[in-house]
Amino acid sequence: MQNQAPCLSIGSLTSKTGRLFTRLMEQKLKPAGMRAGQIPVFLALGKGEVLTQKVLAELAGIEQPGMATLLARMERDGLIEREPDPDDKRVSQIRLSAVGLTKSQQVIPIMEGASEEAFKGFTPLERGILITLLERMSSSLESCL
Repeated sequence: MQNQAPCLSIGSLTSKTGRLFTRLMEQKLKPAGMRAGQIPVFLALGKGEVLTQKVLAELAGIEQPGMATLLARMERDGLIEREPDPDDKRVSQIRLSAVGLTKSQQVIPIMEGASEEAFKGFTPLERGILITLLERMSSSLESCL
């Protein structure tokens, strides 16, 4: 195999692909009044679950300050509700509001539509192989950290 140009390194290629997919998701979510960064919260709380900010940050794979900012915006927009934890008043339990629950039902179909666009021109076999390889790479990288 020939040497790839530096612009096609695995890091830059996966980064570029991730940015492009996020832009596509933003396009698809905007009409529904949602943002791509909110997806982990919608998915985690979409069946009426109640979680803490710490757990949501861990699930989303982001730092707590970033999750705090995201949750503050979602609360401002009426998508989530907070209530004090009965066992620890310093901790808030977070749930989707009625509006947030309704919006959360739209997330998976929107994600599936975006995935279909991203995989346009791929065979089912190619899709499966790519997903398997990316999962393996993600697992390898997680074990390094």
